[in-house]
Amino acid sequence: MRFLLYAAAAAALAPQQQHSAALDAVERAIDAAVASTSQPIEALPPAERESVAIARRLRRRLDSFARNGDCRRCWLQRAHCVCDSCRPLDDLGPAVRRIYVYMHHKEVLLAVDTAKIILAAYPEAHLVVAGLKGQPTEAEMRAALEAGDAVVLFPSDDAAPASALAGPVDVVVIDGTWEQAQKLNARLPGRRAKLDDDIVDELSKGEGRQLRSHPTAWREVGTLAATRHFLGALGVSSAPVL
Repeated sequence: MRFLLYAAAAAALAPQQQHSAALDAVERAIDAAVASTSQPIEALPPAERESVAIARRLRRRLDSFARNGDCRRCWLQRAHCVCDSCRPLDDLGPAVRRIYVYMHHKEVLLAVDTAKIILAAYPEAHLVVAGLKGQPTEAEMRAALEAGDAVVLFPSDDAAPASALAGPVDVVVIDGTWEQAQKLNARLPGRRAKLDDDIVDELSKGEGRQLRSHPTAWREVGTLAATRHFLGALGVSSAPVL
């Protein structure tokens, strides 16, 4: 009986395992890709080779993550979990239907990644890992982009400012280093959108600024800050913040 009381007390004090539907969906695609072939990876077609290589890397990372008992929602060690400070936000408002985070595989489960806060804040947001085959949410995302029902948040020359968009739209957020983001952007069809210039100038000098400075203002703005202000410009009353 004493043992059971100690066990119950320990369970009450231990940090609770946080659930992440977005990461769960990606993990299913990873396992399917790993199990899909027994051939040497060099013998596979290029796209399948990329997918299997990414899946194997992420499977090892997920296994290490599980052994350490790290949080699946905020991607931090249990001692540093911030989930209690990141409340879920359910209402995207009438202008935004869905959010997709299109992430470079090297960003997945990184403690310093900021796009994970978008996924944590909006439980219905989708994580799509670039190059990994078998993700149903990627097919949905691409269909919306090809139909003109979604926009990619990326400051290309032809990008429309947020203030010029007429909703409702799906929003695709690219996450990676600038070099990675350029390559990911080239993989996606459809329209591009960007922050208004005055917001970029404000963020590049304040709370949204990246650690590394750059002469181009929007290259100093992080993924989380850009998304938060972009959603705000589209009329979302609550935006992710930590």
